[in-house]
Amino acid sequence: MHTRFVVVPAVPINREVYPRRLGFPAALAEGYDLYDTQEKMRLSLNFSTRAQAEFECACRNLGQEGDEAGVVGTG
Repeated sequence: MHTRFVVVPAVPINREVYPRRLGFPAALAEGYDLYDTQEKMRLSLNFSTRAQAEFECACRNLGQEGDEAGVVGTG
């Protein structure tokens, strides 16, 4: 089964414009965010530790039975 939410490294909130050929920005922010694989969007919640992000990810994956009411913190 494909999980809906996954943990990803956070990216800086103040985004700089990068040319497409450079790919992913080299500077990552401290912390972790969640990524919604169904909606294809990052949930910028800025967890300070990976353990906090993993816990929230597990809670959302267990609680999502086709209900999108629990999706908050999109950015």
